[in-house]
Amino acid sequence: MRRLRLVCVWCGCSGGVLVLLYFTLSAVFPLPSPKPYSLLVEDRNGRFLQAFIAPDGLWRLKTSPDEIPLRLKYILIKKEDRFFYYHPGVNPFAIGRALIQNLTHRSRVSGASTITMQVARMLEPKRRTYLNKLIEIFRAFQLEWKYSKDEILEMYLSMVPLGGNIEGLKSAAYIYYQTPIERLNIAQLFDLILIPNDPNDLRPDRNAGRLLEERKQKALPWIGSGLLSRQDSIVIWQTGAGARRRSLPALAPHFCLRVREQFRSAPIVRSSLDLRIQKSAETLLSNRMQQWIQKGVQNGAVLVIRNATREVLAYVGSENFDDPSAQGQVDAVRAIRSPGSTLKPLLYVLLMDRGELTPKTRLLDTPYDIEGYNAENYDGTYSGFVYADEALRRSLNVPMIRLLHATRVKPFAEFLQTAGIASLQQQKEKLGLSMITGGCGVTLEELVGAYAAYPNGGLYAAPLYIKQKKPLDEKKAQRIFAKSSAFMVTEILSGLDRPDIPNNFESSLNLPAVAYKTGTSYGRRDAWAIGYTAEYTVGVWIGNVTNKGNADLVGSKAAAPLLIDILNSISTSHQKEILAKPVDLLKRDVCATSGHLPTPRCKRLIEDYYSVVRTQDKLCEIDDEYMASPDGKVRYCPSCVGDNRYSTINYECYPSELLSLWSKIGMRYASPPPHNPECTALIAGEGPKILSPSQDMTYYIVAADQKLVLQAASTVDVSQHIWYVDDQFLGRTKPSEKRFISFGDGEHTVTCMDDRGRMSSVRIKVKYVL
Repeated sequence: MRRLRLVCVWCGCSGGVLVLLYFTLSAVFPLPSPKPYSLLVEDRNGRFLQAFIAPDGLWRLKTSPDEIPLRLKYILIKKEDRFFYYHPGVNPFAIGRALIQNLTHRSRVSGASTITMQVARMLEPKRRTYLNKLIEIFRAFQLEWKYSKDEILEMYLSMVPLGGNIEGLKSAAYIYYQTPIERLNIAQLFDLILIPNDPNDLRPDRNAGRLLEERKQKALPWIGSGLLSRQDSIVIWQTGAGARRRSLPALAPHFCLRVREQFRSAPIVRSSLDLRIQKSAETLLSNRMQQWIQKGVQNGAVLVIRNATREVLAYVGSENFDDPSAQGQVDAVRAIRSPGSTLKPLLYVLLMDRGELTPKTRLLDTPYDIEGYNAENYDGTYSGFVYADEALRRSLNVPMIRLLHATRVKPFAEFLQTAGIASLQQQKEKLGLSMITGGCGVTLEELVGAYAAYPNGGLYAAPLYIKQKKPLDEKKAQRIFAKSSAFMVTEILSGLDRPDIPNNFESSLNLPAVAYKTGTSYGRRDAWAIGYTAEYTVGVWIGNVTNKGNADLVGSKAAAPLLIDILNSISTSHQKEILAKPVDLLKRDVCATSGHLPTPRCKRLIEDYYSVVRTQDKLCEIDDEYMASPDGKVRYCPSCVGDNRYSTINYECYPSELLSLWSKIGMRYASPPPHNPECTALIAGEGPKILSPSQDMTYYIVAADQKLVLQAASTVDVSQHIWYVDDQFLGRTKPSEKRFISFGDGEHTVTCMDDRGRMSSVRIKVKYVL
């Protein structure tokens, strides 16, 4: 009994010493890091998109044991290591047997490597010596301590050599057979567990005959044991062993490159992309591009986002990635391009959120020279007075520039950045009023992400490239504008009374309700169409990445038809409503002349949307009441009416800029009679509207003879403007008449007074840079 206790104590102490020695050695010689895997990008349904070679130059795709049939997994373990699930990494009986056989024959007759030991050797390749074998055993213990059996088997299946720079069963399946491992037949799978025995001489692309003989020979025992069925044996005997090594497919190349940037260390990425939608978008883009390529337009891009999750479902960065003559490898989804008119709806939604704009607000579309920028519409004409919804559907430039000037560039640029348009950050010092007509740079990805906030009721979240299991949590999104504002803009953009309706719109069978905006950049270098339904937001860009323009390249002709094609092909519902009407959004009557709340003098009313919590209440200031002589030739004010007989008449008092335009084009309009010439009272009201120069503007003089223009507009009862510069009389002009003068260097005050004594002033700064 005492001896037994001594033996137990000795064994315990020895075991403790061995355990202490193991952990000490493990601390000094830690387990090598796992080898890097090749990145495999799959679509949302698990279909292969593209794989990228591992950093060490090998194809090593991660292979799960669940990807091979159970019977083949059993054969592999019986063949390589029958006690794999029972030993601690090393099989002592196999080692003893191999040692005796090798010593007896004085050469290496058999090995004793377990699967774990083979993994250790693959992680840390060394020459086969007895010392290295001991190190391999030690590493096997480390592996068993750190990883589960299935994890070790996964490492083996992923790293086993299969010829050349191919490691792992999944890599071989794609490179030799161009198919996922789960689609290989039993003969091909059986080949893959045989090739590691002699990776150089059993390669299917080099020695198919020898591999076939090896397959038949090694399969016989397994057929006899019943692990392989009679049907398996037929496949094994009738399937050829030859295979041709080929390059891996490269589907959605720009998208996969984008995913690789974000997930370089991941072995497998289940992306958000839907291969069906991707192929549809690629085909439709290619078809539409054929006519444009003949005209010298080489490039196009498409981005599709699912609204509920913000997942990117299709990402086409170019019409042909493999066409170097067209710079096909340039990713136009991320290229910074002039947005044309596509930022206009974002300005609208900002102003609607502030309560300053509704669909029936009246906007001035008249000649406008502000901050040195001469605003013009696309067709060079002016419409005078337009409703806001009409101005956006017709994509008029001048009303937008006026709105942006009132809003100011900086707040608008800051709002755009909250909507994900980050490209503007580096351009902020150069941004001006022209940004609303395309005088800045954005990307297709940024535009589509911003527009996706509309069908989501004003909630913004960046586009996502990984498959999402559920709709986006609203807590992870940022509210950038109200639901009511989103609804009003959507109503405008889904209207059909617009000039950019593509020809294929009415013939699209599956098309649900669509809201969209087109855009064309200066010089016709970029054609855009960004649109959304209840399900998807889609962006299309067509142009040349070289910045070459084309006279025919406009958004309505080039991009909009493709947008409709794509939405028609991917839409799964026929929803006729994009957004449900918010509870705070109602309709009310407004004055048809001004678009504001009516007064008793307003003659005609129309309905308009408004938010009960946001929209400002502003009364009509155009329809007004005057006191006039019985013959209608003289107008009185309260100071001069006295005992004169008069009658009350209603007239529309339009903005002076509008009246100036109407006078130039010969348009007739009713105006109140001139004010009583005998009246000496100072007339109340605003002074002349100074159109040029602009308030707080800095003007740079680059030539000795350079002059600045003075121009102002007034109401119809004004016949003369008197100009002063720094309180010095300059001269007289008629309303809207231009006068050019030279200014000295420094700050100046420019004042204009009408013949009724009303004045307006602006301050400017002049700098000479001769």
